[in-house]
Amino acid sequence: MDDGGRRARIMAAVTKHDAGGAADAGELIQRLCWFAVNEMALSGCALVLMSGADSSSMLAGAGRHAQTVTGLQMELGEGPCLQAYNSGVPVLLPDLSAENANRWPTFAAAALAVGVHAEFSLPLSVRPGGIGTLDLCRDTPGMLSGEQLADAMVAADIARDAVLYQQYVPGDPDLAGLLATVGTDRIVVHQATGMIAAQLDETTSNALARLRGVRERALDVRPGAGRRATADPVR
Repeated sequence: MDDGGRRARIMAAVTKHDAGGAADAGELIQRLCWFAVNEMALSGCALVLMSGADSSSMLAGAGRHAQTVTGLQMELGEGPCLQAYNSGVPVLLPDLSAENANRWPTFAAAALAVGVHAEFSLPLSVRPGGIGTLDLCRDTPGMLSGEQLADAMVAADIARDAVLYQQYVPGDPDLAGLLATVGTDRIVVHQATGMIAAQLDETTSNALARLRGVRERALDVRPGAGRRATADPVR
């Protein structure tokens, strides 16, 4: 399954009870955490927003170990989520008692003491940096399966996109529909869509339609003419 199909499947799972009203970004992220816990045999899943080692907060979490593991890493100033945030690369630790967890000896010992035996941290990447991590943990050792890891990576992308959309257009009822789609330059589109919507007091879906219209006009090729170098202003 490609990422587009995976994204649509995950969004369908977390919005299937929304017939009476759309969920906001915070609720959708909370549901993503529960989706991960239930589908990936986890004992905890947390979305942590970060702007540095000394500035972080858990935006959403599910499972009995979510708060504990996040709190330990922030309190101790070490752990896989800080590494994933700083490097922009997932950190996968299927066994916290193994030698490769020794780079964070204090965290590994503390996590094992509270019953956490595996930790997986996925960065919420936005070029050129990131906004946090999606942290997954288990109370037994074991690597995520290929399908579980693929789901986790896409869930992290959805959570990141939800946070970014809400920064620009909070409370948009079309959020779930937008998050179910995949594009090649999503972050640029998020920002441009939000700015257009804010300036014109429109919903994000209408702003996105305007943005697509500008792009199509910019790429329009007519007989006897070259591709346009600039797009018409958004009006």
